[in-house]
Amino acid sequence: MLLRVSVPLCSVALLLAPAISASAGKKPKGVPLARLPERAAEIAKLALPAPAQKCQNWAWAVALEVMLQAQAVALKQNFWVQKVNGSEICWDAPPTLRGLARAIDGRYVLDDGRKIRLQSRYYEGAPTIPDDVIAPLRQGTPLLVFWKNRALVLRAVIYDEYIYPNGQRMFEIREMKLLDPLAPAKQREVSFVNGRDDPADISGVFQVTVIPEKTMPWQR
Repeated sequence: MLLRVSVPLCSVALLLAPAISASAGKKPKGVPLARLPERAAEIAKLALPAPAQKCQNWAWAVALEVMLQAQAVALKQNFWVQKVNGSEICWDAPPTLRGLARAIDGRYVLDDGRKIRLQSRYYEGAPTIPDDVIAPLRQGTPLLVFWKNRALVLRAVIYDEYIYPNGQRMFEIREMKLLDPLAPAKQREVSFVNGRDDPADISGVFQVTVIPEKTMPWQR
């Protein structure tokens, strides 16, 4: 069964959740819906660096590396494993999202002299607001998704959009396309398909935003 919910005009709909209310999830009887062509928010060509070690902590570190690279910040996977784990160890237990955010958030001075602040945003379980995943992808920034205890890189979302006669919109997410950093290069693509896969297997979604820090004249 595909998950659906209608929302007011210019709002966003429920993306995925283990359960939704009966009133939100049912299509009103006798109300015609105009279905727009299938849509996608995706990063067409996303190259992942090879993880230094075949472990889950290196997988999420790769995800952080490409997420920041998309925002013009070069902080490699080794940096993140050392910062979060204390050394370049191999560790397969998934991190807590709160702990990962605490380790990442803060101010950094890059090698080129730029000062930035990293700000994490995460969601426990499956995402419930489409714009939380669609907007970053449209801006060219991938996300980190923990699915079945694997750290994966979200590169695309395929969805349908419906419009009621009164202008209300309903979104139906059909598929999330992800990359597994630990898989061989030609086998990295995996898909979460709505109606086939269980949203309860998604333990969280993690995003990091780069915020440039302004340097005042007396600080130079």
